[in-house]
Amino acid sequence: MDYTLSMTFVNAAGDKVSISVTGAKAGITQTEASALMDTIISKDVFLSNGGSLTAKYAAQLTERAVTKFTVQ
Repeated sequence: MDYTLSMTFVNAAGDKVSISVTGAKAGITQTEASALMDTIISKDVFLSNGGSLTAKYAAQLTERAVTKFTVQ
């Protein structure tokens, strides 16, 4: 299984900005996702066209199953 954590923030201009992290751990909790988002905001490491990220809006963990076939 592949997991992707998608986080949506609000920037200084009031626009929504999304950041996705592929390879997230399977059992990430709501508390951990929220703490990560708080850290991203407080460290001000990402800048969008509308300025710094200022607030959390939403987060979700997506699970993707991949089945590989051997084709001859």
